[in-house]
Amino acid sequence: MPDVDAIIERILAATRAKGGRAFQSSRTYSDEPILMRGSQLSSYLPEPIQAMRELSWSPEARSWSDARLFVEQARLMEDFEDDFPYEGEFKSYFPTYRAMANPQLRGYFTWRARVRKGRVEPTSLSFAFVYLYELLNGIGATPGEEAFHAIESFWQSYRVIDSSLDRHVRSWLVDYVVYFGLAPELAIPYLNTEHDRAVQVLASEEARVLEEPSTRGRRAVKTAFAQDPTREEAVFQALCTLSTYRLSDSRLFKDDPDSLTRVAPAVFDRLVRHYRSGRTQGYVESLFGSRHAMPHLMFASAVFWPGTKREDCVVKLDETITFTCQNGFWTCDALHDGGEKSTRLGQVLHAVDQRLRTALGHPQPLQDRGDPKYLAQIIDRVVGDYLEWRREHAPKRIEIDLSKLAGIRSTAAVTRDALLVDEEREDAGAPVASEPAGSQPIDSGLAAPDPSQGAEKDAPLGLSMAELELVRTLLEGSTPVTGGTELLVDAVNEKFFDLAGDVVIEFGADGAPALVEDYVEDVRAALG
Repeated sequence: MPDVDAIIERILAATRAKGGRAFQSSRTYSDEPILMRGSQLSSYLPEPIQAMRELSWSPEARSWSDARLFVEQARLMEDFEDDFPYEGEFKSYFPTYRAMANPQLRGYFTWRARVRKGRVEPTSLSFAFVYLYELLNGIGATPGEEAFHAIESFWQSYRVIDSSLDRHVRSWLVDYVVYFGLAPELAIPYLNTEHDRAVQVLASEEARVLEEPSTRGRRAVKTAFAQDPTREEAVFQALCTLSTYRLSDSRLFKDDPDSLTRVAPAVFDRLVRHYRSGRTQGYVESLFGSRHAMPHLMFASAVFWPGTKREDCVVKLDETITFTCQNGFWTCDALHDGGEKSTRLGQVLHAVDQRLRTALGHPQPLQDRGDPKYLAQIIDRVVGDYLEWRREHAPKRIEIDLSKLAGIRSTAAVTRDALLVDEEREDAGAPVASEPAGSQPIDSGLAAPDPSQGAEKDAPLGLSMAELELVRTLLEGSTPVTGGTELLVDAVNEKFFDLAGDVVIEFGADGAPALVEDYVEDVRAALG
């Protein structure tokens, strides 16, 4: 069979060789042939599409549902590809092949062929939904993980063009994991787990508070803070997640995060007790409802025909959501609040932020929105308790005067020398003065003189007599024999540190002090 494209190219080449006209003519203007393949003519209908049309008119199709007819037609057209230039639109509330005209069908299969080759191009949104219906029913991809990833990949690519698919495809991906028994981890990114887990945190905190003895009539009971910082932080984060007013974005939180992190959970605890006193419904339930099982329609708003009834099963995707199938009917045990943030909780957190800023004297106060009186009283009481607790637990400031350390060391050295007995002096190498006959022993109960207090007149660097004598002895190359040498060395090093930026005296291997060679001249110059 001759190559149609090659024949067309030869005709067009001959046309160009004759000056742009296929046939010679004496007329200045003349008609020229428009050459295209027969399959590109609008009147042409490929045989597979004709067969698909005939299937919908067949006797057996009369008893089929629209979903089954779509799947049967999709299986017939699974491998079909077209090459038809179509620039029209296709809009349908419930798009199927049956709803398409022949040019729209050919345009869809031409677009689908390019998508399967990795070219996701803008088209009518209804075409995109039909392609997703095919994948949900295992057309174009093997049912299971392959089809799941094909749906996910196409959606991620096309949502850049049109994000209208988001609200449907997210739930379809979760349903696909549940229906076909895939790994629950595949569905986690598309579950609203952050919202549901935050509600669970508040519900657990509510249960903990209600287990405590009632404080009614004991108004002197103060709010306890910092009993469990980890729990307080978890409750604070849950409040921020579920509220329309995010405390974590507040200016006060940036300046003083500890105050909001402690006060907001305490206010929540007070509200829980307040609701217990006069309402049958718990505080968290009044905000977000309760977790319960409800009938669930798999692949809602999609064209899906499973073919056979699903076996009974229980699928737990997360601790907050469980699906159950019984006799082909599905139920979903979870919160059914739609994952919306609470405006009532937002009002509470705004009031906490506003009244705490006022109490702390924050430079950027918030405007009072006219909050209920009971709420203002609860917040003010908690804020008052927090400020009192904060004052009681404020860190103590301790200041140490380092300038007095040298005097303390010198005094301790002299006192120690005065308390040494003769044997200890001999062991230390210090000379023992002989006492004349009949002399009385020195009364050790008297305070020994402090050489550091008797600084030599005009002594440099504020050296005491004992410290100056030590330095002079070391400059002469002699070994000092004065007791308390270690303390005197520390005092001298401290006073010379500003001059040398280092210790000027160090102890050798024999334990005797000596001037550091690099600083001998500096010390000598300092002493004049």
